[in-house]
Amino acid sequence: MNLTAKSNNKLLIYRKMKKIISLENSIDIILTPQFYTFIREELDVKFSYQAKQIAESLFDDYLDHNKEYQYYVYKCDNLWCFFAYNIKEIDIFLESVGIEKHRVSKIYFAQQFVDKLDKPILLDENSVLQNIDGIATLVPLQIMNPNIEYNSLDINEFKLKGGVTMGSSLNSYVSLKDTIILGSIFCILGGISIFEANRIKHSITNDNRKLSELLDENPRYGSSLVRESILSKYAPIDKKERKKRQAIKDISRFLSNKSQLKLLTIDKDKIQANIRTTNRTVTQQIKENALNKNFKFSGSSLDVKVEKTL
Repeated sequence: MNLTAKSNNKLLIYRKMKKIISLENSIDIILTPQFYTFIREELDVKFSYQAKQIAESLFDDYLDHNKEYQYYVYKCDNLWCFFAYNIKEIDIFLESVGIEKHRVSKIYFAQQFVDKLDKPILLDENSVLQNIDGIATLVPLQIMNPNIEYNSLDINEFKLKGGVTMGSSLNSYVSLKDTIILGSIFCILGGISIFEANRIKHSITNDNRKLSELLDENPRYGSSLVRESILSKYAPIDKKERKKRQAIKDISRFLSNKSQLKLLTIDKDKIQANIRTTNRTVTQQIKENALNKNFKFSGSSLDVKVEKTL
């Protein structure tokens, strides 16, 4: 295999590959099954983002629950193809073989060219990549027929569709749809904050105007003692509104691409948010953040509630 990659070249990634000698331009990488878990399912859904929402639950019995995984989904014939991978582990391995993450443009999976594996590909002295029942599979070399003919495919000739970007997987793990949803939520929360701020400003302006009129009509109210008495009446109101705005900001920070704001309730003395999460790890993170911000936390599993008294 040529270890000097050029721009837009594709590179097959496997555990015992040799270190890259020179890499001056961006490349696309193709992961072997050593770096991902693959399953196929027949689902009654129309769009890939719908399938991706349930991806994590499909891999429950196959993955290490102590690790964070990302998911990639696409339609394959009448089934849905699901991939689970740990981008941090991939990043660490790439660095160990001389590939910096900013050099990686797209990430593909060996399964995406399984139809080309009519003959197996010899990876190293121990492993072979082979098509077994339509799935790209790693097979020990020692069990292969010694007279078998191996594939001499040039993977740069493959036209692969889809794939994922290294940057999006490392930075946020957020898909386009998730980004749109999060953006909408933050816009709503931002709008609420702006509305509350304008209402507070209008309220304080009216209070100051009334206070000025009152002082004009009653000069005796001009004494510092009386002024402090009047201002003390309105200070708690201003303080409560500030708490309300801060609570809204805190709730927005609790949310991520793995949680969804289901209901936000704001009344005179309390603010409350109902949040749906995708897994217990996210639930625990929200709980810790909420308690750190002096919110009350209730609920378990995937449906939680945070609230704060103003």
